[in-house]
Amino acid sequence: MLNMRLAEQPAPAGSRDVDQLVGWLLDTLEFVRRSGDEWTGEGIHSPIHRILCEHMLANPGNGWDAQTLGDELGLSPTAIQYQLSKLNECGLTAAVNRDGWRVHHLRNGSLSNAVEIMAAEARLVLDQRLRSLEGWMTESETRMSSVSEKKDDAPFHIQIRGRAPLIKGQDEMDAFLLDLGLLGDRVRRPTDGSAPLGRLIFEHLLIAHTPLSLDEALENWGTTRPRLTRTLDRFRAAGLAERVPRLDRLPVTLWSALQAQHNRRGGDWLMKKGGLSRIDEKIAKKVVKSLGSGSFNVAACEKIFATVPSNDLMLLLNLLGGKLPIGWRLCGAKANQVCERVLAKSDRTFRRIKRVAETLEKVM
Repeated sequence: MLNMRLAEQPAPAGSRDVDQLVGWLLDTLEFVRRSGDEWTGEGIHSPIHRILCEHMLANPGNGWDAQTLGDELGLSPTAIQYQLSKLNECGLTAAVNRDGWRVHHLRNGSLSNAVEIMAAEARLVLDQRLRSLEGWMTESETRMSSVSEKKDDAPFHIQIRGRAPLIKGQDEMDAFLLDLGLLGDRVRRPTDGSAPLGRLIFEHLLIAHTPLSLDEALENWGTTRPRLTRTLDRFRAAGLAERVPRLDRLPVTLWSALQAQHNRRGGDWLMKKGGLSRIDEKIAKKVVKSLGSGSFNVAACEKIFATVPSNDLMLLLNLLGGKLPIGWRLCGAKANQVCERVLAKSDRTFRRIKRVAETLEKVM
């Protein structure tokens, strides 16, 4: 069954060094994830790196069993079999039975062919798994009302695993989150039997019409800010979610900053150095007058600044030393929009893998 990881890496543009290209390929597919996997013999590369470079890429039409590779690399057949199983699970290699041994080989006799098959299969599995969103996700145009000028993008990172039979106590959403690696490597299940944090956040994002801030997440689920951020960023790295400014909180945040700076430095400072000079003079004077009379509240702040563009208000908030909260939301009003974004990111990564595979075949 397909089981692979994609961790987007900067493309090795122009490189024709075999070790560097193979290293990039292994990093992108996350074959070497711990320092303990590094090759500690006379060479400097991991066993899986040497299996590819010295055997499969050097003789792409041949096959190897664990005993033969173990003798040449100085490792036990069991250790070699573990490395080979990772190549098989991701779809780069296949195996046939010959004379009592499992003989492993690049699929269809070349790296570029193997990558092409792997990419097609992985994309199909990912597409099928993402279709589950159609039954879970609430359609909402309001969700996408806040637009950030600065595109929020994180390096793509996702696991793609085929659907396996459910285990006891598991439902389709649990399987979905596990198969896409959205619960992390170590799933924390509360002792009271409730759902893990990743599922609780995912359920909220599916039906939310506004972005979820860390303050709201803390209020809902407790725990710590770093843990909440890591959980939310896993959805962001997988292309399912994105970060945007909480523009709906802008009046409250701006009111708090203006009130604090007026109490500390006064109206003259606000007009000259506090940023009010950057907006319409009539509006600025209304703000200072309202602050001076003690009638400046959140409602008054929202009314006075109603005609000022949100970008100007965010600049004013920055000059006042305030900070607009960031929220996380699903990256589409509809399920198909979210699916398209995730698939586009996976396609981009697979295109890079294909280019590297073609380059390796030319330089080997």
